[in-house]
Amino acid sequence: MINNLHDEKVENKIGEETERPEILAIHEVIAASEGEYSVNPDSAGLDYNSHTIVKGHPNRCRLKLYHPKNEILVAWFYKKSQVPYSRDRFSYGGVVWPDIPGKDLRNIKDEITRWLEWLDSGLHPEKRPGNWTSVFPYDLPE
Repeated sequence: MINNLHDEKVENKIGEETERPEILAIHEVIAASEGEYSVNPDSAGLDYNSHTIVKGHPNRCRLKLYHPKNEILVAWFYKKSQVPYSRDRFSYGGVVWPDIPGKDLRNIKDEITRWLEWLDSGLHPEKRPGNWTSVFPYDLPE
């Protein structure tokens, strides 16, 4: 569930980003899930924040979907700094989908659900998705 869909900036951001079928397919899985997420309309790509409680504290973990190249999608998992006004981000790696034009988007629900379980866990190492990578050869947008 996306809990800030009533925000006009969020609606516009989702509309812009989901013009690509792979982003739309992932977004639909996230929006239909039982977890609570919000979308940051001021971030590059489509940036989700989990609203689970981890060890008694609000979850700081985020998932950003973006295209470093037209045919490649990156799902990047990170945490923002707790220092006010800091632009630091702590990368936990993520998933790269190459060859987007050839990707079968009909059967992605299980994979995206594993991403969300990892996100909701506070990025616990034991919940990391199987196709995860720690390094991207791409710039990470703000």
